[in-house]
Amino acid sequence: MPFETARRAYYADKTWPLELRRNYKSPLQALIRIPFEEGPAYLFRGGFPIAAHQFLFWTTYCTIYTFHKDKYFWLWQYQDFSYDWCKFLNQSISFGIASVIAYPAYYIREMVDLWPKERGGHCTWDNSYRKAFKWQIENMDILFYNFLPGYWTWFKRYGALYFGALWLADNLGMLSNCNEAFNSLEVQFPIFVESS
Repeated sequence: MPFETARRAYYADKTWPLELRRNYKSPLQALIRIPFEEGPAYLFRGGFPIAAHQFLFWTTYCTIYTFHKDKYFWLWQYQDFSYDWCKFLNQSISFGIASVIAYPAYYIREMVDLWPKERGGHCTWDNSYRKAFKWQIENMDILFYNFLPGYWTWFKRYGALYFGALWLADNLGMLSNCNEAFNSLEVQFPIFVESS
């Protein structure tokens, strides 16, 4: 989140009049200078939609994936279907459902920050992500065909990495109900989980 805010601040700085510019040389310099000039809290502005998106996405993604993995284990255990193909199908379904549920929370930031304002520069939602989220939920019926705009840009930037991350986590045994010691969370995260 701080990196995204610093990147946006760097590109926004180029659009301001000369007397108002901060003259950032790069997003990294913006990231270093912002805590001292604007305060550390500035880097977390706009955090609600990103945190809500991440919570909804990963909770839904992992829950549906592990549920299906437990319910359809017999396909690769007893019916000799390829585990990789079963995993790909299961992961694709889980990813699709999770992204449809979570992407609107991510898109709210663009609604508030980038959409054109009303006459006089007034924002429809008073620059509140919460109000925009509430408006989006209340008007879901009229937004049906425009519910996932910019989805493929998000997928290229983040979604493909998320898909690969869950594939790798499953290969490492992190989403398994198997209790061998080398697969257990106690071995992989010994500091955070009390070992028995």
